[in-house]
Amino acid sequence: MKPNFLLLFSAIFLSACVTTPREPVSVRHFASTETAGDGARWHIFLFDPDEPRDLDARIALAKKEIAREPGCTWADRPRARIEAQTAAQGAQYEDRVLAAPLICEA
Repeated sequence: MKPNFLLLFSAIFLSACVTTPREPVSVRHFASTETAGDGARWHIFLFDPDEPRDLDARIALAKKEIAREPGCTWADRPRARIEAQTAAQGAQYEDRVLAAPLICEA
């Protein structure tokens, strides 16, 4: 084999091993009418319905989204309370939504 052909073959082979970055996760949220106490309100986060996620993954994605949004902060509430409020949204959506306590400026 010629060195140039070997180099080209190696480059093509290695490029097949490179993973392409995934699209950013689509996260949307809206305020509910229910208070979470001390100035916080429950917000309902909606995630890609084709990809179920565990509660920790949904909390992490929601916190990341809130960090990018001016005017809202995550309200510190017990995980059990977040889990219960999320479950109250309905079992069929439980791994695709998240009820999270936020304090947002009006």
